[in-house]
Amino acid sequence: MSRVRWIVGLFVLLGVFGWIAGCDWFDRPPTAAFVVAYNVTEDLLVVDLDASASSDPNGGEIAEYLWTFGDDVDILTPLAYSKLVTVPILRVKYPTQGEYTITLFVRDEGGTISKTGQTETIVLPNIVVDPTP
Repeated sequence: MSRVRWIVGLFVLLGVFGWIAGCDWFDRPPTAAFVVAYNVTEDLLVVDLDASASSDPNGGEIAEYLWTFGDDVDILTPLAYSKLVTVPILRVKYPTQGEYTITLFVRDEGGTISKTGQTETIVLPNIVVDPTP
């Protein structure tokens, strides 16, 4: 019986060391993160989406960014569908003012996709009003 405990203990110890060292046996999913920049051009319906804050806890690189643009994607121009890209920054022009939902998922070099995405709701146009004196 003590030999079985010793073997089980050894596997548990190896598993813990593998997890700490970032072993591929314990591949953790990447984390999706992005920020929205408003009023980046004279057109108030244009936004920049920057997902360079996305990360891979295993130390790898983010290989792909999957953007989805809400339930009403049929009215978006030019991105009238989900967009899979290999760069973290996009400039998007919406056809009309309104409220839009954007969700980002990411895939790391090993092919693992983030389990949860980041979702933001944007309202266009986003006009900053100066306070009155």
